[in-house]
Amino acid sequence: MGILLLSFAAFCTICVISGVALVYYLFQSTVPLDALMRVGRGTGAVSGQAVRMEKFLSAGDVLTTDAQSQVSVFFDEGSSHDHLVTSITLHASTSLNVRRALRPRFDWATVAYGIDIQDFEGELDVLVPADLGRDFRLTLRTKQGDLIDLSASGEYSISASDSQMQIINHSGMASLIPLGASTGRLIPAGKAGQLVFGSPEQGVVVTDSPVDLLGDVGFANVSNTLAPESDSAASWACQNTQSEPQGQFLAETKDGRVALRLVRGDSATTNAETRCLRYFGQDGIDVSAYDQLELRVSFEIVYQSLSVCGVEASECPLMLRLDYADEYGARRIWFHGFYYNVQSELAYPFQCNSCAQEHEIVNEKAWYTYESGNLFSLIPPDKRPKSIINVQFYASGHQYDVYIGEIAMLARGASLQ
Repeated sequence: MGILLLSFAAFCTICVISGVALVYYLFQSTVPLDALMRVGRGTGAVSGQAVRMEKFLSAGDVLTTDAQSQVSVFFDEGSSHDHLVTSITLHASTSLNVRRALRPRFDWATVAYGIDIQDFEGELDVLVPADLGRDFRLTLRTKQGDLIDLSASGEYSISASDSQMQIINHSGMASLIPLGASTGRLIPAGKAGQLVFGSPEQGVVVTDSPVDLLGDVGFANVSNTLAPESDSAASWACQNTQSEPQGQFLAETKDGRVALRLVRGDSATTNAETRCLRYFGQDGIDVSAYDQLELRVSFEIVYQSLSVCGVEASECPLMLRLDYADEYGARRIWFHGFYYNVQSELAYPFQCNSCAQEHEIVNEKAWYTYESGNLFSLIPPDKRPKSIINVQFYASGHQYDVYIGEIAMLARGASLQ
């Protein structure tokens, strides 16, 4: 009798353990997310190994960029690679450890996506697409031990150095948790949180984030006229200026964001432009009260047929342009271009006659985020912008294929008067 009872108890125990294990396997178990690093500019490194274009990552890989490089990491569910979970862009002189990145084993499970980043130092951007279909959490710990917790779709900019760390919550849900603190400080959307190490009263300070003078317009609704007499400040207006074959501007979902694609193909061998503009009226936007003004653009050049930016360096696959008035009322223009294709035998110039800087080379088929730095410092004092009349970006050349994912004009240090 005792043997029967023991056997029955053992059987029941096995059934319970098996049932718990089965439930865990079906509803709680996880597998790694696919993590693909693409190099937007220069050369990245994975655990000390140089990477020129792209590389799949494993848990524990250490990523680093030098002073001239930028890389992006795309975390997705694998298989068809059409379900992006998040992307992280590492700017120059940045390092981090991808400790783990997990997803539920089965679609029906309720487990959240989880990404854990350790030993972060430098500057990065995080994009978490909308409508993920399940909860999301990304934790990022600095080398000093402070923690940033992201738990919603949105966009974030994060930096950490030996002396301080900062997060700008452009849109989403974020908390900053100092080392040793039991609770974190919520950083609302549209705000910035800063922690200065070693300060007498060390704590998180929440301030307003930089003002985007272009607003949160996006590319979902783009008009097809560039008539300057019509105030197009409320949206982007795009137009093709060329003979056949015509180019196109198309709003498409690309790597988790609504991007504007500027494309012209059909073996074209004549000059063309596909141009988009935000016009702010004849008086423009007054920027004289700001101390800093920066243009920020995220883009991917898929293809260009011309070398560099053409024979006069004026036909880049992506050109940026600001029309502005200086403090004396004179109208001025600032240009800057990007390219990847260099045919050295053609010896084309790298700077147009009207450009203050050389155009920049980036890698093909990879996202790159350009930050101009303070335009008030780049532009000579006697030509400093007082008001911005319009902001433009355009693809120029014969054949081109470019995605624009984000464009912002960030202003800081506004006068309170």
